[in-house]
Amino acid sequence: MTASKDLSSEYTLLYGIAEKSVFEMTDAERKQAAAKAFERAKEAAFTRGLPIIYGHNGLVIAEYSDGRRFVRVNGKDVRPYDGN
Repeated sequence: MTASKDLSSEYTLLYGIAEKSVFEMTDAERKQAAAKAFERAKEAAFTRGLPIIYGHNGLVIAEYSDGRRFVRVNGKDVRPYDGN
C-alpha cells in the first residue's frame, strides 16, 4: 500500500458552492459545508422522486421525501429502518 499524497497544493477540493478549499477550512466550516452539500443533494434527489442513499450503522439506508426509511440490500428496500 502506498502512502497517501498531499493533494492540497495540486487540487482545489470544494463542497458544492463553497467559497474556499476544504484544505483551508476549519473543522466547523467543513462540517457546515458538508451539511449544505448533503441538503442540496437531498433536495435534488427528492425533486426527481428519488430516495437518498447513505450508510448508517453499517447498513445502506434509502430515505424517501415523505420521511420513510428502509434498509436496502442489492438495490432493493428489504425492511423499514427505525434507526437500529
